[in-house]
Amino acid sequence: MAQSLLSILEQLQGNIETLKEEIGRLRQKNRELEEENAELREKTAEAEASREKALLDAEYMAVSHKLADSPDTLADTRRLIAGLIRNIDRCIAMLKE
Repeated sequence: MAQSLLSILEQLQGNIETLKEEIGRLRQKNRELEEENAELREKTAEAEASREKALLDAEYMAVSHKLADSPDTLADTRRLIAGLIRNIDRCIAMLKE
């Protein structure tokens, strides 16, 4: 009887050690996955920002093509709009002062 209790205790101790090792591996894996998740979230945010910028650029291109029929007129129109934007920026800067 005593031998069987000792062998059961040894088995339990072995199982406990195995479980400790497994918990350690799982915690390490969890840390790695959390780091990967954070990196992927950051990349997703960057990709979404890039996508928004591309959509805005596409919208500007569509508007600019609607404003002018020929490439020369388009270039002139773009210069005019850029000048207006610079003027607006200057006005905003003066208002801030």
